[in-house]
Amino acid sequence: MITLFLSSLFVLNSCTTSKKTVKHNGTAFNAIDYKQIKKAVNDKDSEFYYPELLRRFDAADTTLTREQAYYFYYGTATLPDYNPYKFENYEEVNKALSGDNNTEEHWQKAALAIEKQLHSDPTNLRFHVYKQMAYSYVYGKESQEYRDAVFQVKTLLSAIMASGDGRSKETAFHVISVTDEYGLMDILGVSLKMQSLINDKDQSYDLMELKENEYGLESLYFNTTVCMKAMNKMFSH
Repeated sequence: MITLFLSSLFVLNSCTTSKKTVKHNGTAFNAIDYKQIKKAVNDKDSEFYYPELLRRFDAADTTLTREQAYYFYYGTATLPDYNPYKFENYEEVNKALSGDNNTEEHWQKAALAIEKQLHSDPTNLRFHVYKQMAYSYVYGKESQEYRDAVFQVKTLLSAIMASGDGRSKETAFHVISVTDEYGLMDILGVSLKMQSLINDKDQSYDLMELKENEYGLESLYFNTTVCMKAMNKMFSH
């Protein structure tokens, strides 16, 4: 598992990036208003115009605000070609990551496979975590490439953690891809014991029961409603 500066990352959980919030036990989290987000990311005059946010994210532009990160991540789910189940290069990436990881050649192959996946799947948190790991070996942790990869992981994580704390259905982390659930767990350094799908009031959740860990976390909730709706739409055609 991969841990990433946890003390600073957990601070992001308390930030809000939108005027529209929901409160639970006194803590405010962002409400995901996809209709409003879609309007903003398609507005060429908006600071949240998606093509520009994507360009800045790819360039690891450190002036991206947390609010812009929020619109970038969730705005991806409003695009016409949104598909939360992109598996084009997964086999290639898994093969690269499972090889002899003691050689520079291995990590160069892994980095190329990961970059290929992210080209068509730019908000995939787990693969950005993989990229950070590969870049640490290919370029070194003092390199700009590695620092950019770390920034991209933190940018996506800031959006997800603004949506909840994962402790209940009401404050579940909202994700736009199931792989993002595993990316977040990779970052926390926790392992899955059992996964359950819960449907409640037109909302879908993944309940991840965790193996014993240093944080004493027994489970995490992820709201996967937007993923399930996209899947149902694909199968209905």
